[in-house]
Amino acid sequence: MTRPRRCWPQIEIRARFLPLVLFFVAAALARDATGVLRIGLLCALLHECGHLAAWGVLVRRPPRIHVSPAGLCLSMRGVILPPGQELVLAAAGPCTNLMLSAVAIVWMEYVAGYSFFGYRFAAANLLLGAFNLLPLPGLDGGYLLHDTVGLHFLPK
Repeated sequence: MTRPRRCWPQIEIRARFLPLVLFFVAAALARDATGVLRIGLLCALLHECGHLAAWGVLVRRPPRIHVSPAGLCLSMRGVILPPGQELVLAAAGPCTNLMLSAVAIVWMEYVAGYSFFGYRFAAANLLLGAFNLLPLPGLDGGYLLHDTVGLHFLPK
């Protein structure tokens, strides 16, 4: 584990295997002739920005972010949220992707015209948002299912 770094406004970032992560990302980007990976990484970054925005609204405290070969993870150690707020936090990422996909389609339809980048951006956001809604442990859909079941079956 590496020493945490602090950046704007005191967000703590912990990076594990950072040279390995950077090597694989650089190698993949070098082999990406179509630009699909770049768009996918942009959509993944926007997905995490959705979670960060919800975190800022709900917790009002700088988050801890872990960077690993598996991706980015928002650490909730020491922060206890009610199930309804956890539901909002888990839904923020997929909602961001689905909303950006809809905005890209409307933008292409009524303003800018269709383009390959627009198609790919809309499709990548749609796929990432839908994939994260799968009810599997570790994905946002798993947290949504857990929190939804918890809301309905907890004593009032």
